[in-house]
Amino acid sequence: MNARCFSAFLLFAMSAPALAQYAQPATGLPGEPAISPERGQDPEQMSRDRYECYGWAKGQSGYDPAQPGNGTNPDPYRRAFTACMSGRGYSVNYGAATAAAPPPAPPPPMQPVYMRQYWWESPELVYRPVHFALEGGYTATAGSTGDNFEDGGNVGIGISFFPSRSLPVGLRIDGSWSQFEASNAYFDTNGDYYLHSHENIYGGDADLQFDLPHSSSRYQFYLLGGAGWYREQLVLEQFATGCGFYYCGAFRAGEQSSTTGWRSSWNAGVGGEVAMPAGTSFFVEARYQRIAPSNSYMQFVPLRFGLRF
Repeated sequence: MNARCFSAFLLFAMSAPALAQYAQPATGLPGEPAISPERGQDPEQMSRDRYECYGWAKGQSGYDPAQPGNGTNPDPYRRAFTACMSGRGYSVNYGAATAAAPPPAPPPPMQPVYMRQYWWESPELVYRPVHFALEGGYTATAGSTGDNFEDGGNVGIGISFFPSRSLPVGLRIDGSWSQFEASNAYFDTNGDYYLHSHENIYGGDADLQFDLPHSSSRYQFYLLGGAGWYREQLVLEQFATGCGFYYCGAFRAGEQSSTTGWRSSWNAGVGGEVAMPAGTSFFVEARYQRIAPSNSYMQFVPLRFGLRF
């Protein structure tokens, strides 16, 4: 055997322990890294890369994993070896011995959202930056308006904006329609004609709502007030008396209506809100409202009930 062959044989014999340990895939033993190719490398390529990184890391750290009893800290070697293998497209894990992981526990059953809609649940007021409302109710006339018109009814819709959960002030925009019957519903003119009249009022308000401090998440009270624009429509129906072929009585002879321009108004009131299932709420509010035309005032107190969602 010549000198060159003998040298190659001697080098292979000295490297055999390291090759036996680092040229094979990790088996999960303590201290042995678990290596996984991330670029599709075959076993031959991984063995070659692993041996080259072993030599480089040993030279950088002065630690030889083939001779662990030399008292040297293995952490510098592990960091160098991991850096070398990561640069070549492998993931390296020096975790403890791997064992078959127990199957994950089944997740707890999720409670359906609709369960909170049952009556025995305790619904809470839900914060949303935007709420919509449907409302309607009874309207009581006030002041001089009560001398000319009976109490009436109202319907409306609304939208509210609350920019922050921590800020108790929001902007509301409400539109409404109200109707009032004339106090003298029928009266005689010249002994022949009877008149019946009613007034429609429609328009909208821009209000501020201030939520009062409350200790419960199920209900709250608030103040509101603002300004708006409304139109008044007076409808006058005329009836005549006479006799036909089969009967005598009154019949509708015609109708006249007049509508004002937009008139300014202001209002102020108080309300309360109670939580309902599915994120909705029921509210009740009353306000004093006044429309200010040039020659008279319309004064009334709408009492409104509604749903906010």
